[in-house]
Amino acid sequence: MRIILIGASQLGYFLAKHLLEAGHDVRLIDADKARCALLANTFDVPVYCGDGTRVETLAQAGAGKSDVLIAVTNRDEDNLIACEIGKKQFGIARTISRSNNHKNIMLMKRLGVDVVLDTTRLITELIEHELDGSEVKFIADISNSDAVIGEIHIPETWSRSGSRVMDLEVPQECVLIYVMRGGMFLIPRGGTLLMAGDDVVALTVGGATKKLKRMFEIGK
Repeated sequence: MRIILIGASQLGYFLAKHLLEAGHDVRLIDADKARCALLANTFDVPVYCGDGTRVETLAQAGAGKSDVLIAVTNRDEDNLIACEIGKKQFGIARTISRSNNHKNIMLMKRLGVDVVLDTTRLITELIEHELDGSEVKFIADISNSDAVIGEIHIPETWSRSGSRVMDLEVPQECVLIYVMRGGMFLIPRGGTLLMAGDDVVALTVGGATKKLKRMFEIGK
């Protein structure tokens, strides 16, 4: 999937890293020359130093051939404008915007942004999970719904270590996104073996996270 990512602050940097690791074709845009130089030296991808709210910059980055535009700058106005131009001028099917101010979320949605990430809510929920001492690490919610992406560490004492995904009672309201085993990155399929000590990143809806914790014998 071809993705244009606007904004190379800390969030943009790590988002770019994860998207590249997942195999996506990423083009980066940032107005800061120093950050652009850092990105160009770190990632083997095209980096465009310019204003992501300008048609010329987006065109240069290949917006007309992109599937997704993600805007995560520190300015909600810039994120909104970039998403609007991407969708209206270049026909990009999916736009995702960071919102730094909770009051702007509904406006962004009304103006056509497909997914709005509420930074304040994400940080709040992350802190709550860390203070709770939960073995499920919060990563992100999905468009302010009851869907959550979280990372689960399978306990070393898990009695079903070595089981195939297809043989486990994975909740219907859950999608296993990827598994980290040491330094190895795995996309889970039906025949993939899950091992004690694995870190599993999953998308869950409603109470599916609690069901996953029971499946992995967390909190017994």
